[in-house]
Amino acid sequence: MRVVLILLLSFTVSGCATLSKEECLTGNWEEIGFRDGTNGRTSDYLQSHAKACEKSDVRPVQSLWEKGRQRGLPAYCVPAKAYSEGKKGNELRPVCPATQTQSLRAANEKGLEYRAYNEEITQAQYRIDEIERSLIAEESGEKRALLVQERRALSRNIRLLELQRSFVSSL
Repeated sequence: MRVVLILLLSFTVSGCATLSKEECLTGNWEEIGFRDGTNGRTSDYLQSHAKACEKSDVRPVQSLWEKGRQRGLPAYCVPAKAYSEGKKGNELRPVCPATQTQSLRAANEKGLEYRAYNEEITQAQYRIDEIERSLIAEESGEKRALLVQERRALSRNIRLLELQRSFVSSL
């Protein structure tokens, strides 16, 4: 048990670092910046890299990182990426030009709506599964009828949610 706990803690701690030791040591800061830009990272994200690389006695090269980040940001600041981020439950980060903000927010909102519909469908399906298990064990005809009625209502609701989701399923 103690070994499992130690392993879990070590994975948790290592999972928090933004860069591996190897990435810190090779220090291709422009490429790291580019990757961060395509992920919509803000300028202050470099501090996280600095903290991750402290143990390796490596300091990020801010100018190269920022140059790469600026090169990567256009890949983040497109409606398809904004929509994709929304589907993952992420709001758009404030790194895109103001002229694009309105269209990107609209795409992000559609993605967030899609995710919300998925979550509602999943919850309804989970409840249907519970009802199915209850129906097997239920002996009372009256209670069974109520469970069947609830299952039908949930199934109708799922179909409605799927229809609503289809309206936000693409840009």
